[in-house]
Amino acid sequence: MSKLSSHSIKTAVLLLAVAWLVHSWAIAYLGPAGGIAVIALYVAGPVSWLIYRTRSLRSRIRRGWPDLSYALGLWQQAPLPRFDAPYEYVWPRIARISRHPDGLDVWIGLLPGQVPDHLAQHAQGIAHTWRVERVEVGSPRRGIVVLRAWTTDPLASPFTTTRLPRPTPPSPGKRLRKWLARFTRWAAHRSFRLRKLANKARQTAASAWSASALGLPGAGRGAAALAPGLGTARRTPGGGGTAAKPMGPAEQWASVEIGTREDGSPWRLRLHGTHVLVAGVTGSGKGSVLWGVVRKLLPAVAAGLVQLWALDPKRMELSFGAGLFAKYACDPERMVELLEEAVDRMQERAKSFAGRVRSHTPTPDSPFVVVLADELAFLTAYQPDRDLRRRAESAIATLTSQGRSVGFCLVGALQDPRKEVINLRNLFPDRVALRMDEAAQVDMVLGSGARDRGAYADLISPDPRTGAGVGYVRNEGNPQPIRVRAAYVPDAEIEALVAQYCPNHSVYTVSSPLDSTPEGGARP
Repeated sequence: MSKLSSHSIKTAVLLLAVAWLVHSWAIAYLGPAGGIAVIALYVAGPVSWLIYRTRSLRSRIRRGWPDLSYALGLWQQAPLPRFDAPYEYVWPRIARISRHPDGLDVWIGLLPGQVPDHLAQHAQGIAHTWRVERVEVGSPRRGIVVLRAWTTDPLASPFTTTRLPRPTPPSPGKRLRKWLARFTRWAAHRSFRLRKLANKARQTAASAWSASALGLPGAGRGAAALAPGLGTARRTPGGGGTAAKPMGPAEQWASVEIGTREDGSPWRLRLHGTHVLVAGVTGSGKGSVLWGVVRKLLPAVAAGLVQLWALDPKRMELSFGAGLFAKYACDPERMVELLEEAVDRMQERAKSFAGRVRSHTPTPDSPFVVVLADELAFLTAYQPDRDLRRRAESAIATLTSQGRSVGFCLVGALQDPRKEVINLRNLFPDRVALRMDEAAQVDMVLGSGARDRGAYADLISPDPRTGAGVGYVRNEGNPQPIRVRAAYVPDAEIEALVAQYCPNHSVYTVSSPLDSTPEGGARP
């Protein structure tokens, strides 16, 4: 009999002896009911363990990882310690498995010569094997790959307003600080006299310091005036102290919150200092992105810090709130003229800023100009007039290559991201890929390798309720795509925005949209 089997028999005999002793003790001290309860526990334990082994995702991942590694071709032959040693194979080991609000994070240690792309190209196969919604592949540090498995889709339900982030469980450090705070409050309540003496001593020390510093600059101001952080606050007009600067529209132009990310945090779309390209097929939710930008920028527009210009070749999307825009155009020639006008103003501003200003800050004299272009391909590829097409491409290229440093941003939406449709897509630093028809189009929008890193825009559901507004974002400087969903802006809310910010303009005024001014009148 082998040593392993002998050890197993001894362990089994010991466990049976302990179980019999516990059962006998339960009968002796608790009666027959205690013995039955112990037997029920003996049966429930193995049954629970078996259910966990068969149904738990964590257990299934660990149990099936060697076979899955072999199927994905991740096995490697281990070095032979001697020439007559048998061949052995190794596979990437699971370092640990941690939870996130909607699934699991599986940390994998790579073997020598392996890179994250070896697992990224099999993300779909891993998701089907684990029977989860999606698997994203990331690499937080060298030699480690994190397979983020999503068991549910947190963006499956539509919403009209941005949602608050989901609460996350406190970390051990936060729990310890909370416990220390409770202990401090408890001690303070029971040492009132000592705390009173300490406060009196502190006040005495502060008075002594003020009295001894009479010869120093700023003497006699008291301890409150020496508190850190107040030196940068805005002074009141009377000069008698300082006041914190209130939050206002000035903080709402750099980026706008238009939806939510997959982890529950708000999705803020950066506008100032960049240009944004939004691509997606019909019904994918491009209007939600455009109207989300308009909705969040309107307070800054009312303050005179932002101007919204709109190009609407379809005459069906942005015309519903034409009165909200400083400039609106739907005629092909007028749209090209509007782009050229933006280029002229950009160059005039750059000339006035030269040698004086390095970064643009919106003011009523030089507002932040956001140009919203729906169906941008209408001007760059589908325009039959060759001269208009050439002028439009030239204006777009100039605006996107020089405009962001002087306060001009172009937000363009299109359906087909192919090179022959728009050959200027590389001039848009930030890009949003909504639902696509083909897998190759994902990399056209988000950059090479984006789909292998988890941006499955071609697999977004065509059902408007579950897929409209869902997409992936790639920000400048961060190649990792982020899954987001834009909030839907209903027609009733657009009507309310027009009534609030442009009361003299009706949403039905532009029945056959013409170029309009903020006052709602037609341009000559």
